This record gives sequence, structure tokens and C-alpha cells, in this order.
Amino acid sequence: MIARRDLAVCVAARTDLSPTCFRLTLTAEGPVEAVPGQFGMLSCVEGFDPFLRRAFSLAGVSQRRGSTEVEFLIKEVGKGTTLLRHATPGSELRLLAPLGNGFSLDPGAHRLALVAGGIGLPPVLFAAEVLAGRETRFDLYLGAANVAELLEVERCGKAAAAVGGEAVLTTDDGSRGEHAFVTTALARRLSQGRVYDRVLACGPTPMLAALTELAREHALETELSLEEPMACGVGVCLGCVVELADGRYVPTCKEGPVFPAARLAARWWP
Repeated sequence: MIARRDLAVCVAARTDLSPTCFRLTLTAEGPVEAVPGQFGMLSCVEGFDPFLRRAFSLAGVSQRRGSTEVEFLIKEVGKGTTLLRHATPGSELRLLAPLGNGFSLDPGAHRLALVAGGIGLPPVLFAAEVLAGRETRFDLYLGAANVAELLEVERCGKAAAAVGGEAVLTTDDGSRGEHAFVTTALARRLSQGRVYDRVLACGPTPMLAALTELAREHALETELSLEEPMACGVGVCLGCVVELADGRYVPTCKEGPVFPAARLAARWWP
């Protein structure tokens, strides 16, 4: 496991992606290693209001001439994320990262399905760009409520195209791509005979529950990145516990946030 560090980071750029979402790019001195699916606990201001850091999945980590560029895709939902949306370049923050476990990116995989719903895109996009660099083939399924909330469409398409894969866009209202839930688009292709070694996914709980049902029908190995609320990120507060199939309760931040679907309790298997 990659050791976590409490990093001093500097805001390099902030870019609006939709009416509710934005990209935050940070720089840290020296190398930072992480794998897709891991997350970080980011402070919202230089001071202590709000006191607690916020948990965000890593959307990308890359080395830049002696420093590291860390990328997050964030949805504005409250005080902390509003402060981050208005962060100015040069602002100094603190980042505890990397945390948790990531996706399994086997180099021998023939073809993977990457599935993202809304702001569940960050770990999936990170995985897509890593897999593209490794020349591992995948299809990327990206769903959102409407066209305004489809994030990083060009990056998703570029990553999939680099390995001869398909980038499938869906919207609930039909404003772009297929007029369907993202799981419906995946189900359609599976019924047409498309074969995957594994499904990697992140998104809202109803989407993940529907995906586990679909995976069971097709005997597909599936890994889910759960969006459970986290306060500490290191397994102390127990605010993010999730039930496993064996009846145990474990903190998502330490045991996850990525879990094989088969490990999870019945709420994930409707």
C-alpha cells in the first residue's frame, strides 16, 4: 500500500465544468504516488473554518518537473465545496493522501467496462487515462442527469479512442447521447454479445445497485467505488461504515472505497 502523507499543496488552477461542478488542480512539492480509486482529505481554506477536511476521489496524479500535480473534480454542495470553488490560484491548502484502496487494473485484461454516474467520474477518469497509457482496452460509460452535467466528455472520448474503445454518453432527459440510464446502455451492449473481463464503477448508490444486479445476471466481476460520507478518512470516526456480505461492518475509508461487489451486503443486490 502507498503510504499516505499530509501535504502542503498550492492551488494551481480552478475551472468550472458545469453549473455545479468544477476542476481543482493542485501542486505539491516532490513525488506523490496514487492509484485510481484512492482519495484524499482536502482542507477548504488556509484556516480552520470549516475545521474538517473534505473527502474527494483523485481524478489524476502526474509528475511535473520535481513537483506533483493533483487533480480533483468537485461538485459544489455546501460551505466547504463553495469555498473551494472560489479558491484563487496561489492559495495554500493541506491534503492528506493517498487514502484507501484503488481499482484492480490488471495488465493482462482483454477489455474492461468503466462506468461513471455524475460526479462519480473522477476515479473512473483517472483509471481511463492510466489504462490508455498502458494500452489496455476499455469502453467508458458516462451518464448524467442532463447535458450540462456531463463532465470531461472530450477527455473521456480521447482516452477511450486511444485504445480503440467506445465512449458511451447517456442522459436521463435525452439532451445528449443515449436517452437512458448509464446502466441501461451497458446492459444493451452486453445483450448484444459484448464481453468484458471486469467492470469498474463509481456513482450514486441506486446506479451501483442496478449495476451489481446486471453484473450478477452476466457473471461479471465488478468493483464499486462507494460514495459514503467521510469525516476523518482514516477509520477513526466510523462515519462511513458499510455492511459486508459476511455481516461485518467496516469503514469505507480503510477497507475501500473500492470493493468487489460480491463482498458487499444485500443492500447492493436488489
